[in-house]
Amino acid sequence: MNDNKIRKIKYVMLGINIFAIIFILILINTTTTLVCIDNNARVFINSLQKLPYKPNRLLILSILLSLLLILTFYLRQFVFQNNKKNILLTILFDAAISILLMKLVDFNYNGIILWVLANVVYYIESKNKYIAITVGVLLYILTTFSILDVYVNLFSLSEYINYFPKQIRQIILTFYYTLTGFNLICFIVFCVLVIQEQRGRINEINALYKKLSVANEELKQLADIKEKMGETKERNRLAREIHDTLGHSLTAISFGVDACLATLDKDPTSTKEKLQVISEVAKSGIKEVRTSVTTLRADSSEELSLAKSIIEMIEKTIHATGIKINYTIEKNFNLEKYEENAIYRVVQESITNAIRHGHASIIDIKLIKDEKNNLLLEIKDNGIGCNKINPGFGTRHMKERIESIKGSIEYINNKGFTVRAKVPLRDREKNKND
Repeated sequence: MNDNKIRKIKYVMLGINIFAIIFILILINTTTTLVCIDNNARVFINSLQKLPYKPNRLLILSILLSLLLILTFYLRQFVFQNNKKNILLTILFDAAISILLMKLVDFNYNGIILWVLANVVYYIESKNKYIAITVGVLLYILTTFSILDVYVNLFSLSEYINYFPKQIRQIILTFYYTLTGFNLICFIVFCVLVIQEQRGRINEINALYKKLSVANEELKQLADIKEKMGETKERNRLAREIHDTLGHSLTAISFGVDACLATLDKDPTSTKEKLQVISEVAKSGIKEVRTSVTTLRADSSEELSLAKSIIEMIEKTIHATGIKINYTIEKNFNLEKYEENAIYRVVQESITNAIRHGHASIIDIKLIKDEKNNLLLEIKDNGIGCNKINPGFGTRHMKERIESIKGSIEYINNKGFTVRAKVPLRDREKNKND
């Protein structure tokens, strides 16, 4: 709202100042013409302190300079809106033109300096603003006709006005002082509106700063929450890795030791071989736990392909426990490492559960690709199964692993226990090829 008022006041001030200068020169030209018509030139000239040089030329020059003022105003208002350097140059140009216009009327009018000051107040925002205002105010005071007339010989506008009859003289003086007074009022109102606008901007900036502070505090809180969530996520990942690796190894060792106890007296040689395998399983488990703690990834799935990693794990389990494991495992699924790790851990956990909880003697494993380009994983055992599937740590994290790679998993309890998972491969292979 203030912007519109400020813009209108600028229009009015520019018009008043241009009109005031031209009015003075028209008055001088009119008086000069009347003096010549009345044949009172000698008497009138003798009454003057100073005679203006060719008033008609001064009038034309004032009109040209006024047009330049209008041009600089247009450039500031519509062309150089965001160019502070060019705006400053136009204000300096205005100051020079204003001094020339005041000189044309021999400083009988200096209100045009208020026009320059108004632009300084509105456009200049740096510390130089106060210096410019101080210089402008001093210039306004020092260019007052009554002060300059003491030191410099100037023609007086009042001498030209006094040539007219009393009634006309009163009308001219009333009009002239109304014009100069209205210019001063416009300048004061202009400054008040600019101050209000700047205060509004300051209040708006303070409000935005408060909002920014609140938002910054909220971001800090969110960052803390995210950090805690990250820590929780990492702890869960570490727990899964340790559960999968250590649980599988301990299960294999437990069943292997039980088998050794059964054959210790009957076949010491075979028992010794089994103990050697159990020792290797234990060492492998320790190695995997260390790797999980430091990298949170399975070492076997990093060093070997998915198929080779699973086959190696199966062979170690067979030798350590004596359980029969049948498997059909295809290769080249084009999976990322984290996806291979998820599949590997699901197979590992399923074998562990089949031995530990199902007491299975036979496990069948299939890892194949179907006609719809899905990876199908099935681990089926002949164990005791269960009446009701209660999601524990292992089954819950198997589900999380498969879902993390956009797959699905189901548990089937029928003549043993079956874990069946499906993972779509189409997008992965397309992205891989890209």
